[in-house]
Amino acid sequence: MEIRGAVLAVCAVAAARYLVGQASGSLKMRGQLKMILDILLALAITAPFARGFAEFELPDTAVYEQPDYSYAEAMADRALAQQTAENVCDILSAQLSAAGIDCGKISAEVNISQDGRISINRVAVITEDIGRAAELIRGTLGEETEVVNEGDQQAW
Repeated sequence: MEIRGAVLAVCAVAAARYLVGQASGSLKMRGQLKMILDILLALAITAPFARGFAEFELPDTAVYEQPDYSYAEAMADRALAQQTAENVCDILSAQLSAAGIDCGKISAEVNISQDGRISINRVAVITEDIGRAAELIRGTLGEETEVVNEGDQQAW
């Protein structure tokens, strides 16, 4: 219905323009009337588009909100903690072997804080010489590190 009205308006203005062009007497008056009717013709042609732009609405942006990635972050933190623990155990095992301390098994408890700091609070080893092992581990990781002999569950 809207397009039909726009077409009728354009036809009416074009017909009026033609009739004014034919009926007007002086050239000056004919030019002025044609200019007015040209403006009306331009308005009649662009009015449907202008109404369409006025009714145009932006799509709902709530559909595009960011999903919750906390689960992925937690998994990445766990993987980082596990990889860090494996790397620390490899380094400590190599250091203990270089010092001549026989170590059967070694595991580290790694914590990652919210600000990304990595701390190693506890190291568990199976060894006969827990005293020297604990001294070497604390020298590497810090004096506050708890060293436990899993063979007899004693903390050093």
